[in-house]
Amino acid sequence: MYIEDIPERPTQAQLRLLRAHLPYSLPVLRRLQVAAGAFDGINSAGTMGSGTSTYAHILFAYDGDKAPTKEDGDNVPFAAAFLDLHKTPETAAWVYASDQDQGPLPVRAEDLFATDNDRPDDWVVDRGAELVAAWSPERRARCRRLVLALLRRGRTIAQEVAPVLAAQLPARFGIPDNAAAFVKSVKINIHDGIRYVLQHPGTPDEDTDRAAVTLSYYDAYDKWLFRFEDVPVLSQPEDTEYATSFSGTDGAGQPSLVWDSVHTRDDVALVISRTAIPRTVETLLSVPSVALREKGEDGKEGTLQAWAFVGVDGSLWTLHTEPAYRGRGLAKTLAARLFRQYCGVFDAILETVGSSEENQNKGDGWCAADVSASNRQSQGVCKRLGAKRAWSTAWIVASYDSLGYDE
Repeated sequence: MYIEDIPERPTQAQLRLLRAHLPYSLPVLRRLQVAAGAFDGINSAGTMGSGTSTYAHILFAYDGDKAPTKEDGDNVPFAAAFLDLHKTPETAAWVYASDQDQGPLPVRAEDLFATDNDRPDDWVVDRGAELVAAWSPERRARCRRLVLALLRRGRTIAQEVAPVLAAQLPARFGIPDNAAAFVKSVKINIHDGIRYVLQHPGTPDEDTDRAAVTLSYYDAYDKWLFRFEDVPVLSQPEDTEYATSFSGTDGAGQPSLVWDSVHTRDDVALVISRTAIPRTVETLLSVPSVALREKGEDGKEGTLQAWAFVGVDGSLWTLHTEPAYRGRGLAKTLAARLFRQYCGVFDAILETVGSSEENQNKGDGWCAADVSASNRQSQGVCKRLGAKRAWSTAWIVASYDSLGYDE
């Protein structure tokens, strides 16, 4: 097995390889594109370089003794991860393995898992076993071997940087200057089938690596995929106001909301107060957002009433509407505007991508959202925007002690 360990920013070869495996590689590809600078300077705060840090590592593991060449093509099995422990308590690692690809690459989201989209509304999202049911023992063992190699490399990195980060960021670990707390586990985003395989080794004859990964946290979501061309145009880029279906706060029947972004610390404090997902002020100020706020008086900004972000993995983040404005289509309009405005920011990161006027706003055309199976409201928004439910993805906290060791 050959492992690449690249600091801070990915190489063009790595980005091209992941792009060849779209849409299945989408979360890790987007995370690496953000690390490469896709969001630099585009948010209203002008933040630069926030997609990565000096502690970040781009890890690729190949099923061979070297990285694949052009002659090898894109079919050499591999696993890839972005690891940045500086992001704690946010997600520190994003993992993809080529074995999770589900067959011929679809051209449109409607070609993905058509039968899944006919499931009843009470469909359970935790379906890791189902996702890998058709995998051969060889495929499972290979996938486990490649992903475990990346996680074990991540453990070594954590042991090296723990004393420095624990001293710099004691509040994030709960115990000041406690480096030991930092190397117990890692928060990972991963395909739910791979999560299942990591926890369930095959027979000794089929899978010689007997490590069964232990989780202290597990939360699964559905991955919903959008195609840029299917996202409806619900507002124009030049629009500055949003006409609600009721009179404005001034009683004159004028639009009461204006288009804006989340760009102040007061804005972010409100956003953080409305979600249980760990988000830091620095991250939310560094990623693209669209927002609607009430019209202020005397040139002052009004209060935010609805917002949405493009996350560091390119997905729809923290879509929210305040209670007074719900039921009026704001969520759908926000998400559509966000995707249409920012889908193309990933274009310039890949040198092989053309920059024609036709394609400059949509990049590779894929957008995504992670939605809980219990969140009927968000599922409805996705459906109305033309998205299709694809695979299940999971956030896990994996114990380093359970990873075992390479032979």
